[in-house]
Amino acid sequence: MKKTAFFWFLPVFIVCASSCTLAAPVKGADVGVAAAESSTAEAQFREEEGQDFNSLFDNPDEDGLMGVDTSFAWSNDKINSGRFDYKALSDTIRIHLVDSAQGKHYSHPFGYRTTSQFGLRKFMWHYGIDLKLNKGDTLRSAFDGIVRVIQYDRRGYGNVVVVRHHHGLETVYGHMQKVTATPNQRVKAGDMVGIGGNTGRSTGAHLHFEIRYFGEPFNPEHIIDFDNHALKSDTLVLTRDNFEYLTEVRKTVYHTVRGGDNLGAIARRYGTSINNLCRLNGITPRTILSVNRKLVVRSGKEAEKQVVQSAPASEVETVAEATPVNEEISTANTD
Repeated sequence: MKKTAFFWFLPVFIVCASSCTLAAPVKGADVGVAAAESSTAEAQFREEEGQDFNSLFDNPDEDGLMGVDTSFAWSNDKINSGRFDYKALSDTIRIHLVDSAQGKHYSHPFGYRTTSQFGLRKFMWHYGIDLKLNKGDTLRSAFDGIVRVIQYDRRGYGNVVVVRHHHGLETVYGHMQKVTATPNQRVKAGDMVGIGGNTGRSTGAHLHFEIRYFGEPFNPEHIIDFDNHALKSDTLVLTRDNFEYLTEVRKTVYHTVRGGDNLGAIARRYGTSINNLCRLNGITPRTILSVNRKLVVRSGKEAEKQVVQSAPASEVETVAEATPVNEEISTANTD
């Protein structure tokens, strides 16, 4: 039987009075200061069976993990467990990443050169930074946090680790040869999380590294100087502009069938699956594709629907479950 757990939620979010998408941070929110000074809003979460979230907070002050939120779309099984509504983000968010007084530090995940940047690559969006490495090189957590996911994703990330950090940040480490961390493990900046490799959708040994804010990826180079292996600033500043690219990424995308096309080739070209193409277009793998037929390869409407929703005020005793995001991130260009 599932149990309902209550946690103090990050103060930059509010509980909606009616059914709505998860609210964006409040105007002028300074997350580092707000976490210490502002009153918090109560949020609810439905536990996954077999997980004891209370154990993650036995000694939060001692471990410096007080600001690590496990109530937002926490899942040990889903790389993309949920996301906030970036379109509702109207003001600037500031997150203090490094603070020696609070024991917050940064450690570069790996030190070799960048081989691929964040952005559009061929027909797919690349949601992270690729760093050249040799098989067996040590990979480290960038910040303090709790390991949320350890998984093998054959379609994209290969052996992957997702770490939840303070104030809604997460980092993703993909294509590992071997994972050394464990689910729900507390890690400090610089702790080893795995060994570099070439697993999943990858054309050579490298680390695929992402940073996300409440489930939405943003360009790691916005805050990290990968040439000098250091943060550009101790404070991360985010606005809606950091996520505006998602508006284009999540529009409905069509492909016009040409001579020689088949579902397998089209799926590979757009980083999707044959099953997904069939579902979106009401066809089967045996359907004969006529030249000039338009096929939907990505549905913008589905992407917009799959934003994490908060519980209506009238249903405070009933926990709102996090809606998983679609597969467009996990099947994105990660090689």
